[in-house]
Amino acid sequence: MIEISIFAVLTAVGARLMVPVPFVPFTLQTLVCMLAGLLLGPKRGAASQALYMAMGLIGIPVFTSAAGPAAVLMPSFGYILGFIGCAWLSGCLRDMFFKKYGSVTRLQYFAAAMAGVAVVYLIGVAYLYVILNFWVKSGGATFFKVLSIGFFSTIAGDAAKAALAAVIARRLEAGGVFRN
Repeated sequence: MIEISIFAVLTAVGARLMVPVPFVPFTLQTLVCMLAGLLLGPKRGAASQALYMAMGLIGIPVFTSAAGPAAVLMPSFGYILGFIGCAWLSGCLRDMFFKKYGSVTRLQYFAAAMAGVAVVYLIGVAYLYVILNFWVKSGGATFFKVLSIGFFSTIAGDAAKAALAAVIARRLEAGGVFRN
């Protein structure tokens, strides 16, 4: 339970370490949600991200901007929903690699982290499209425009964070700090 809380708080800290850009700020949250899955496993990793989301929805200022129930109307809220799936899928794939090979390589950690990030983008971009077109009514944001705002502009940074997550997870697990 402590690890779940720690990763929820680390995700909140990651929200504050950001480069503000329109609609979807660049933060360290995706690094933390990848690590949550890789180090805590699918259930506890996803629980840490669900706890983070719940903290923000009850009004604790842990998101990059709005807090409370109104946060669901933020264009970037879909990415927060995706954090839960990211941690779960990253953890599932890490476990699959461990069961199949008896250990997990950096490349396998990277693949698991990138698959998790794909979930963040799948949910986040779809949510961004809906919010921009049906709530904000930004003049009919095309799907390509939404992709350029919410995917193309950030994927390179998230790939770098996935590589960093792979290195960190491998070292912490090899050092016995987290599960094997």
